[in-house]
Amino acid sequence: MFNLGLNKQGKPLSRPRMSAQEFSRAVKSNSELVYRTVGKQCTTCEGIGSIQKIKKDGNPYKNRSKCDVCAGIGALFKPTDRVAGFKLVPSSIRDVSATGFSTDKTTLQFLLGQAQRKGNNDAIEFLQGMRRLNALNVYLSSFCGGMKRNTRSNGILHTTFNQCITATGRLSSSDPNFQNQPRGGTFPIRECVVSRFDGGEIMEADFSGLEFRVAGELSKDPQIYNDIMTGKDVHKQTASIINQKPPEEITKDERQQAKAYTFAPLYGGQGAQEAPHVQQYFKEYFNIYEGLNQWHDILKRGVLKDGTITLPSGRQFFWPNVERKANGRISYATQIVNYPVQSFATADIVPLACIRVQRAMKDRQVKSLCVLTVHDSIVVDVYPGEQEIMKEILADGMESVAIEVKDRFNYDMVIPLAIEIKSGSNWLNGKVIYE
Repeated sequence: MFNLGLNKQGKPLSRPRMSAQEFSRAVKSNSELVYRTVGKQCTTCEGIGSIQKIKKDGNPYKNRSKCDVCAGIGALFKPTDRVAGFKLVPSSIRDVSATGFSTDKTTLQFLLGQAQRKGNNDAIEFLQGMRRLNALNVYLSSFCGGMKRNTRSNGILHTTFNQCITATGRLSSSDPNFQNQPRGGTFPIRECVVSRFDGGEIMEADFSGLEFRVAGELSKDPQIYNDIMTGKDVHKQTASIINQKPPEEITKDERQQAKAYTFAPLYGGQGAQEAPHVQQYFKEYFNIYEGLNQWHDILKRGVLKDGTITLPSGRQFFWPNVERKANGRISYATQIVNYPVQSFATADIVPLACIRVQRAMKDRQVKSLCVLTVHDSIVVDVYPGEQEIMKEILADGMESVAIEVKDRFNYDMVIPLAIEIKSGSNWLNGKVIYE
């Protein structure tokens, strides 16, 4: 009914078109209500799920036997007449998965918004707990476990870089995954990453607002150019719109909370699953940056025409099956507006910055090592006494990367790039030494 599964190329099959009403009827006519149960510990096995049987001679059997009363579960469940679940409604055919309904991060966020609008406190508590549990599971298995499994006996950790995995062309890594970590103090496992040199430091140079600057570069939006050249605080602008307060009244906490939304429209975010006051920000964003909105339209029309987008580096993206939907939108719209920015920023500019930094390190014969690149940052293991020279190398190599872009791609960048450098005894607790 829902055309689940993958085609011969390993891509998801196309779902049939269904209106909201048709989808609702299909779910109801093919589903059975599940009722809540009350559980209690099995008294026969005391919750273990197995019992120790005794031979005729009085000796216990070598292996324990499954408890027949609870079928090895350790608990007994008594049905009730209360319908199970939180009375949350799947919105469309996209919510259907092979095992039931999707519970990915985006869907959970949508359901949480639905529960909040209904005042469904039980569902809110459960969904918030589930999101937190998912985050902890990823943290423990992918990051903590990954670092433990892949650290060698000499204490050196090597991640495996993958050049041909991501759709945008940026580097990814595995064993462990160092590319999808939350930033800064929200990721305490970074405190375990220390210098291999006695008295050395971990230095990280991070491009400031790289995607925003690249979006302005590619779209030629005059307002983005003006905001960057005048040093406008775009996060405070976001907080001002969301909280409906003048910028001068925005608190530090409000600004911090608004960061999650500042650049979301760059990547095709619509804010449809957010609260109304946040949705207002998404509406006003493209009124402020009209040139960016017009560029998005140009990209979509171009893909509808020939399926292709070409970046200044020559990198191309191809969508062979793009189509305009009945509601006027086009398929793959988020990818179409997202990929060019992310790719030119993190798959073209950042690697060129790495090349310039590595070249300068070789020329100046430093003992420090360039050890990692994560999205829009470069991480260096700094040899004792080389902090100042590495700060100079990173600042020059990254901020002047436009020279490399010109040499290799014959493209003149207009919007300047800026960086922030932190350094410290470990990767987590570095202090700002350059901005």
